[in-house]
Amino acid sequence: MTRSVLLQSTFFTIASLVAFAANAVICRWALDHNLIDPISFTSLRLGSGAASLFLVMTWFQWQKSRATQTQPDSVVKPISRGSWRAAIMLFLYALTFSYGYVAISTATGALVLAAVVQLTMIGYALKNGDKLHTAEWIGVSLALIGLLYLVYPKLSTPSWWGLVMVVASAYAWALYTLNGKKSLNPLSDTAFNFYRTLPMIVMASLLSFLFTKDVFITEKGLLLAIISGGVTTGLGYILWYSALPKISSSLASASQLLVPLLAAFGAAWLINEPITLRLVIAATVMLGGLGLVLIGRNQHRKAALNKDPS
Repeated sequence: MTRSVLLQSTFFTIASLVAFAANAVICRWALDHNLIDPISFTSLRLGSGAASLFLVMTWFQWQKSRATQTQPDSVVKPISRGSWRAAIMLFLYALTFSYGYVAISTATGALVLAAVVQLTMIGYALKNGDKLHTAEWIGVSLALIGLLYLVYPKLSTPSWWGLVMVVASAYAWALYTLNGKKSLNPLSDTAFNFYRTLPMIVMASLLSFLFTKDVFITEKGLLLAIISGGVTTGLGYILWYSALPKISSSLASASQLLVPLLAAFGAAWLINEPITLRLVIAATVMLGGLGLVLIGRNQHRKAALNKDPS
């Protein structure tokens, strides 16, 4: 890897992590301050994300058409169009994410999200016959202990409803990620998955108008939702998928553990959310445990390489 490629992948990785953390802060900012309702925030977030991804895809297609004109013999790969299953997972993730951040702090939500996603991925690996290294078992145990400590002794700190919503959001995101592992063109699949959420957005908005009285949008809430979708979600995904081919899987997983910390400091700085001692202790135990999981995975990888002489 050349120095320029290393610097580029480092920049893309850091920028995408900041975007993911900023998304958590923006969501909490908009919903906790009653600037917009969760359904409207979700709809505007996914809609503006689809719009930004459409612009990026249009630009890429224009670049490909120019390359085809200058090189007529070049092979044009068919566009990958995602799936309805992935789109449903994406919609459920975004919707429960919004409802979770109505009742749970930014840092706690990001921490639980990261932990549940990692644990779900580990559970999927176990289901498919993978064995865990000793460090992975210890790490999983520590992550669960940290999570239990965060919600004990009462589920009102954090709110049990917010916790359930964030856990559901994390599970949906993990399923979406596992589905995306099969993708040969992640950017195109992501864009079309966003497009497929549009009828779900329309249906959810109509149901919200018909059966609830909690639909409201302020100018600031509208702006925050559009920024969340068009910038920190849409462009954040583009940066992340640009970095993924150039970094190892272990580094990609480890870097995701920085998101809760970035979100915590961002929330403390921008919306004056307190960083409590309970949160610091839970974060240390949970992130330490997840770090051990990554070490265990790396040990498995090295052992597999040593067994394979080719």
